[in-house]
Amino acid sequence: MSVPASRYAVVGPEIVVEDAILSQHALLINGAEIAAVLPHAQLPSDVPVQHVAGAYLIPGLVDIHIHGAAGIGYDQIEKDPVPHIGAHLLDNGITTVLPTLASAPVPHLTAALEHIAARASDAVQNHESPRIPGTHLEGPYFSPAQAGAQDLAALHEPTKGSVAEILEHRDAIAMMSFAPELPGAVGLTKRLVEAGIIAAAGHTDGTAADLAACQEVGLSHVIHIFSGQSTTRREGAWRVPGMLEATLASDDLTVEIIADGKHLPPELMKIADRALRGRLCAVSDATSGAGLPDGAQYQMGDLSYKVEDGVGMTLDGASFGGSTTLISQMLPLLHRVLGLSIPQAVAMVTAIPARAARLKKLGTLEAGKLADLCVLDANLEPLAVALGGEWLTPNMAPNNEKGAS
Repeated sequence: MSVPASRYAVVGPEIVVEDAILSQHALLINGAEIAAVLPHAQLPSDVPVQHVAGAYLIPGLVDIHIHGAAGIGYDQIEKDPVPHIGAHLLDNGITTVLPTLASAPVPHLTAALEHIAARASDAVQNHESPRIPGTHLEGPYFSPAQAGAQDLAALHEPTKGSVAEILEHRDAIAMMSFAPELPGAVGLTKRLVEAGIIAAAGHTDGTAADLAACQEVGLSHVIHIFSGQSTTRREGAWRVPGMLEATLASDDLTVEIIADGKHLPPELMKIADRALRGRLCAVSDATSGAGLPDGAQYQMGDLSYKVEDGVGMTLDGASFGGSTTLISQMLPLLHRVLGLSIPQAVAMVTAIPARAARLKKLGTLEAGKLADLCVLDANLEPLAVALGGEWLTPNMAPNNEKGAS
């Protein structure tokens, strides 16, 4: 049973806002939006009250880099992935995603873009999927030297004529990540920015100068720091910063980290946090292996991978093959490993990714934002979720009590 989208107040858990935890406060909801966060004593007497069991009330989680989950990838359009994956994500408190497509032949990418766009609206309306503002194309314009688990056969340069074919589907694309050093990368950045698509750097063997050239024309984001990034190199006596150093030294880029406890050891996670706090967001990079047991195999494009020790691996064990951990499971790790406050950790899976993806109506609990909500227990694990003010969790039935509590 779900609470109908109407005017009511949520009370019970402490409310996590961007820089504080508010006790004895209520979240006032009007239709699909948040109307106010206010002390219990200020609740109007005629407002129905929804008592919620849990420790913390936070915004719904936002994942801007996720390939799939529960045995299916967003590229497997013959399996109707949007509702199948979506149900698993909603159960884990994730209310907005950018389905992410790894490098593949351009016709495969465009077919997946169109399928996801066509299915998204109905799936969200039917509460079968998190919101899908658009797709994240992770490739195919990457450096072979930093390809990682990307399909080498699918990689090419932006100058080869496929950009126009991809941009015929611009309305379905929210973000594209590419290597800034490739021929045509600056021109690609300009075209993406003109189309309203977020330009992001990733899987790159370039230098700080390559990144700066694309930043000058609008590149604003960097995917999974330390993964698929070049580092300092020597040119004669001179040290030339790579993409990693340029990312850490940046003043305004938003940056992703895969905080699954597998991709990066704690020391590297701490370096990224110290350099980029407030601009560093967690992403799952989850594949169809998320939710599968160790030893299970899964597909991404034309390649096969396996779940091993709680992470995705290529079959030869030479490279990670994405993550098998959702951002809901990363939230406690961020709090514990990085020593972040609860508001700081929550922001890394809500406000910061929403800002990186320019999702102005999402990511924080404040008036005018969509009432996409998640209730956490004391261990920061999801208990309940709401989409547009409607609770999707069976035990969240409304009651008839009104006024301050």
